[in-house]
Amino acid sequence: MPTWTLDWKRGPLEVRLPDDGTVTSIERPATMPGRGSWLDVIAHAVDHPIGSPPLRDIVKAGDRVALLVTDMQDEILGQQGVGDYLIDYLGAAGVDARSITLIHAAGMHGHPGARAKIGERIIGRVGAYIEHDPYDEPNLSFLGVTRLGTPVWVNRAAAEADVVIGLGQCSPSLYGFQGGAGIILPGISAADTIRYNHARILTTRTNSAWGLGNPMREDVMDVGDLARLRFKIDCAAGIPLILSSTPHGAAATETANAAFAGYFREEWPVAVSYVEANTMAAVDPADIYVFSPGRAPALMNSIYMAIESAVRATHQDGVIIAVVSAYDHTPFPPRPLAETMAEFRYVTRRWCEETGDDNPMHAYWHHRDGVCKTELLGRSLEEISRVIARFDGEPRSTTHIWSHRRSIESRRCILVSEGVPPADGAAMGFVATYADFESAYRHARDLVQPGARVLANMPPGGAIPFVRNPAP
Repeated sequence: MPTWTLDWKRGPLEVRLPDDGTVTSIERPATMPGRGSWLDVIAHAVDHPIGSPPLRDIVKAGDRVALLVTDMQDEILGQQGVGDYLIDYLGAAGVDARSITLIHAAGMHGHPGARAKIGERIIGRVGAYIEHDPYDEPNLSFLGVTRLGTPVWVNRAAAEADVVIGLGQCSPSLYGFQGGAGIILPGISAADTIRYNHARILTTRTNSAWGLGNPMREDVMDVGDLARLRFKIDCAAGIPLILSSTPHGAAATETANAAFAGYFREEWPVAVSYVEANTMAAVDPADIYVFSPGRAPALMNSIYMAIESAVRATHQDGVIIAVVSAYDHTPFPPRPLAETMAEFRYVTRRWCEETGDDNPMHAYWHHRDGVCKTELLGRSLEEISRVIARFDGEPRSTTHIWSHRRSIESRRCILVSEGVPPADGAAMGFVATYADFESAYRHARDLVQPGARVLANMPPGGAIPFVRNPAP
């Protein structure tokens, strides 16, 4: 009988599913091609660009270069030799290191710890180091509008550079897939630009892990062209590989890495296809989907992308069981909506200002963001849609919540939690809330036909599913 034991605050919670052939456990891939250090795979990608001339042919002596790096890859740039490699590569092509502006392109995430991860030595090699602030309007440049009508402001240093190149990561996200021109939007875009783009999450299809054809991504690529992103390097997230036993009898592990480079409209789709095939678990939609993040984090961290994955991996009449501790949930009723929105705006501004290694309020701002998210999730989909349509609140977390609420309402979702009472679960759209898994699973079985297929995405081996023929 498939069994998982979760470490909850009140004590272990046991999740048991029948051993009757109806249950499939989602497991992350055990192997992944393309091994090598990040420096090795990035250098190979730069030497074999996709849809682009070699980088050495794009730059020339005297060029001012904006080198962008995301908060996902800053440590690779600073600590694994990639920063030195890129600076030296550009130098060999005639670009003086003092003509390079290094921009930490973190969108609306803020920059805590960025300098330490990049390192003062790398920062000292370039002409300038900038941490992008999406609210710093005097240092933003207006580039026009996209075909979908998104007004585009980007970091002025990038807008004034002769050549813009970027180092980022391709991986599934709530808005589709990271990577490509995402280093421009949201990476170095204004909050207003991010707001317009992210509002396009209001669609009839779940955006999470939606690559080609995603209207949000089409808009992002238009922004990438407006910002003249000439060369992009995308890393495919490394995963641990279990290798043969060591002489001491224990299994050894190694990280498998891959990278792609070139013109983002050409290299990013290749990177997405690689990630889908090699880092995600291929499944067909099922009748019941059970998931848990494992530990006991806040509700919002637990369902982020997970509830969207569950929707894609279940039939339209399917049932989802979210096994989420949420032991620190603050009981409803929430504050007036205007108060929640005001705190949303304030908290987001504060963490966008974070820099350096000493940010004692960092955990507090993220906790308060989670509280605001939970309160907004307790509102109806109509109310949340109105917040986004009116550009109320802040540009990022409100769209997260619209996606979560839309996902919960699009299936029959059951919550198992030690912190959320049934009344609050109902306010957030769950058809039922239980303190134990057995009752929740019995309820789910009553809602489906005999012989229903079950997918279980449970720790520690769970993965983001690649769903063949996903449901809307």
